[in-house]
Amino acid sequence: MRIAITGTPGVGKTTVSKILGEKLNYKVIDITEVVKKFKLYKEYDKDMDSYVIDFDKLKDFLKDKDNVILDGHVSHLLDPDYTIVLRCNPKIIEERLKKRGYSEKKILENVQAEILDVCLCESKEKVYEINTTGKDPEEIANEIVKAIKEGKERKGVVNWLDKYIDYLI
Repeated sequence: MRIAITGTPGVGKTTVSKILGEKLNYKVIDITEVVKKFKLYKEYDKDMDSYVIDFDKLKDFLKDKDNVILDGHVSHLLDPDYTIVLRCNPKIIEERLKKRGYSEKKILENVQAEILDVCLCESKEKVYEINTTGKDPEEIANEIVKAIKEGKERKGVVNWLDKYIDYLI
């Protein structure tokens, strides 16, 4: 099984992925790290301070990988068997990304992506959405294990739009 842990930067993907990997005895693949290390990108976008992923190369790299957790905000685009979409209050995301030294432009883009459910909207089959706000990563990982074992799907449990519409104007 290939499990995608996706969501806007700052929602807790990497922390939850590591815990989940230990619980399931799955290898965790950090998509950003793999893209950089194996040059699975088309170019570097200086304006956005990120790599433009070559999805054909990345999918080819992952084709033989099984019993893995794909950790990254594009992991839902990599044909996973199960997609977990982590969500978090946009104000918390904003603070976390500031601490990481993200540019104001990149912070705004990511906060807006969270408000507009971008990762959730792009996710296709076998999707389970979790609001991570105020939750312990261990608790989140346990919820994911239970959801996978029971084959649960859940979308539409988080709505930031009404509360944070000002970020979009």
